[in-house]
Amino acid sequence: MRNLEIITNITMTIRRHGKNNRNMKIIRVSSLSTLLIAAASLLLTTGARATVLDLINGDSGTITNSYGTAIFDFTQPQPTGTGVIKPFLRVQNDPTEQGYNTSGVTPASPFDDKAGPWTHNLTFADLVTTAVTINGANYFKLLLDINEPGGSKSTISLDQLQFYTSATGSLTTTNISSLGTLRYSFSAGDQVLMDASRNNGSGSGDMFAYIPVSAFAGTASTDFVSMYCQFGNRDPSQGGFEEWALVVNPIPEASTIFPIIGLLAAVFSTQFVRRRQLQQVSK
Repeated sequence: MRNLEIITNITMTIRRHGKNNRNMKIIRVSSLSTLLIAAASLLLTTGARATVLDLINGDSGTITNSYGTAIFDFTQPQPTGTGVIKPFLRVQNDPTEQGYNTSGVTPASPFDDKAGPWTHNLTFADLVTTAVTINGANYFKLLLDINEPGGSKSTISLDQLQFYTSATGSLTTTNISSLGTLRYSFSAGDQVLMDASRNNGSGSGDMFAYIPVSAFAGTASTDFVSMYCQFGNRDPSQGGFEEWALVVNPIPEASTIFPIIGLLAAVFSTQFVRRRQLQQVSK
């Protein structure tokens, strides 16, 4: 009888150990599955942040991140001659190029900025003159003119676009983060792909960039705006300079202004007559 009890106890112990081992295996498998799921989610989330806009074959797209939603549109030829647009940055190098607008580029440029009257300081007041409204949202409107050779070398990628604001202008630093307060930036992997052959090369204008106004909340009108850009990481730069310009809203024509002035004059004169009449009645 005693031996039977011992055998029974041993059997139950073996079963418990077997069950525990199975449970441990289940726990290990479950933990591994959880880690794999978490890793996959992280990869998917990271990948979801990167947006590649194809303006080689398409005409429009958006990039959305924590700074808001920016719009990038291919544009039919836009005149870019002197006096037609207001350039503020030119960059040129190969196979990659980068730079930001500053009036401090002479005699040496921080990066690949092209010294001259078309690379200079901007203030926030300058940027405000480009404001437009699209589907109820406000944007600052910029024009990019790319200058790449023909054939298989006509494409180029915009790999980074950032805006900084600061009370100090004419900076010549190579430490981009010291340009001021970061207002807008591409996320890692964001790109815009373009093809100069869709238009007539330099002097045509190739893309409109609409940057959300909301990203600049709290910026003073006198603050300087530094726009940093980088080209060529995916599709190399192999031609002339890339040029950015403000798309300034046109001043209304006189024929449009005069009717408004006339209407305001009529309103004020009517109010004046009514006040005189009331004064006479009160007497």
